[in-house]
Amino acid sequence: MDNFNIKRKRNKKMARKELNNVVTNDSQKMTAKDLMYAGAFAAIYIVLMLVIVMGSGIVPVLYVISPITVGAVCGTVYMLSVLKVKRFGAALIIGILFALIACATNMQGLIMAICTSLLAEFVLFLGKYKSKKMYLLSFVVFNLNMSCPFSMLFFARDKFFAISEQYQGKEHTEALMKLLPDGIYFGIIGFAVIGGILGAFIANKLIKKHFEKAGIV
Repeated sequence: MDNFNIKRKRNKKMARKELNNVVTNDSQKMTAKDLMYAGAFAAIYIVLMLVIVMGSGIVPVLYVISPITVGAVCGTVYMLSVLKVKRFGAALIIGILFALIACATNMQGLIMAICTSLLAEFVLFLGKYKSKKMYLLSFVVFNLNMSCPFSMLFFARDKFFAISEQYQGKEHTEALMKLLPDGIYFGIIGFAVIGGILGAFIANKLIKKHFEKAGIV
């Protein structure tokens, strides 16, 4: 009788383990519904980003600090997306769209943006999609994307200002050149980090209840 009970307990444990493995494997795959949510939030993120960047582009100083303003405004959208999906891919989808739109004429920036998005996904993975700190940290990493369009200042500075003059005019470009001296790209990265921290802080405040309901601590 004791042997029977021991075998029965072992069978139950094995069945639970198999069930957990199935659930885990399924939870790692994005469903059609997940793709829909991720795509919708990505579209919102891109629209907000474009409005901010294009609007601030009129004033050179505002354009230079756009990594801060975009991070502060768009952090909540990013957070809602990754919290809603809670699987690999939500951050990457936003990142790919961003790279294709914001870095269309900058191959180095495009590659950097996709790599940065993958790094943000890795941070989420390390937190097993359950750690609030990792969710917030992932956006700080993700917002480094905002420095990628400026990477041309490091790799092809003359081309950056040539494109600026083509679209914004000579006077606007000359003002930018004064604000963007050699070596400023590392300062832009700093702006992106600040924007990421601000965005994570604001998102945390705005969707605190969402974290709690989702059981994320």
